[in-house]
Amino acid sequence: MNPTRFRTLIIAAVFAASGSALRAHDAGVGHEHPVVTAKAFPFIVEQAGPVKVASTKLEPGTRVSGSGYWKFIARRDLTPTPEAAMPSRTKAHNTLIVDKANGNLYWPLVGVGWIGYTNQLATAWIIKGDSVFDAGTVHGADILQRPGKPPLVAAADNVSGKLYLTDTTFQHAQVLSVPQGAPYNLKKNFAPTDAAFVSSKEVWFTDGYAQAWLMPVNVDPFEYQGRFYGGKTLSGTPHGITYRPEEKSLLVAARPEGLMKRFPLKDGVVDEIDGLPPGSTVCGFDIWGDYALAPCLDGANQSAGPIYIINLKKRAVVATIKAKEDLGYEDAQHIHDACWYVTGKGDKQKVFVVFTNWNPGGIGTLQLVNLSE
Repeated sequence: MNPTRFRTLIIAAVFAASGSALRAHDAGVGHEHPVVTAKAFPFIVEQAGPVKVASTKLEPGTRVSGSGYWKFIARRDLTPTPEAAMPSRTKAHNTLIVDKANGNLYWPLVGVGWIGYTNQLATAWIIKGDSVFDAGTVHGADILQRPGKPPLVAAADNVSGKLYLTDTTFQHAQVLSVPQGAPYNLKKNFAPTDAAFVSSKEVWFTDGYAQAWLMPVNVDPFEYQGRFYGGKTLSGTPHGITYRPEEKSLLVAARPEGLMKRFPLKDGVVDEIDGLPPGSTVCGFDIWGDYALAPCLDGANQSAGPIYIINLKKRAVVATIKAKEDLGYEDAQHIHDACWYVTGKGDKQKVFVVFTNWNPGGIGTLQLVNLSE
């Protein structure tokens, strides 16, 4: 597609959805903010990356996806689904969180609860936790490390319309239902889709599948602050939110518009908007240093969903990973979430991307390989 045409389409999408302005809602009062023009992410190929990856010799016929430094292979031997959870696997519509302190990864699965992965993703077990996790759908979640205690976990359940606060034992969950008062005073639908800790005292949620408000929530006690931002002027579906502490900002995944929107907490208004390639229905972002993963339900012309790698410093897409088309994950038509999983140090460091797919649901793992001559 002509680059000028691409930029025009992105900007048109912004104005069509009124997504470039935010409406802050506090005690029933709305405030309009200036429009911010979207910029299309350019695509560049990187020949070097953030870590040194040992040279890899692949078996003939091994399928590879990506470009330049960012080339991945399938690792079907990792992130197995426990046999008892297999009947629920295709129902997966969910997220992934990583405990960086011990290397465990957690995957919530409707009808099962949480599945844990250890031994560098090779071993899986079903966690017998609070029953609230068995019935609903943990659609999005975030994890926060705590000294001397299990990490906190905040989770959004779009089916039950609930917010949860727990830890990585998943034994006891604090629960919040639909907010009371404006802008939810008319008992409007509540279908939260993601969570992001911004500190040990505060976590934000997005009501992505209903009224589209972003909202800060206190951690202790677990309660609403009564402030709401965005609404449908932010996005038709602000599906995912991710905190970037260096900027003290949330990165909002505006799914139908295919946009990354930066939302500084101090100002409460979007100040940057970047567009992914046309047709990309982006679900969220996961950050590792200067790099973000952007998993998408769909690609161009409703093709199988890609996972983009974005260099946040260069503000460019540096690789497109195609789990279905390139790597043969036949059920990965719609990528719903993806996370970085990094092990080891120095020349022993390995970089993985774990993803979940939806409709049908599933989970898969990819490994970064060094194929340089």
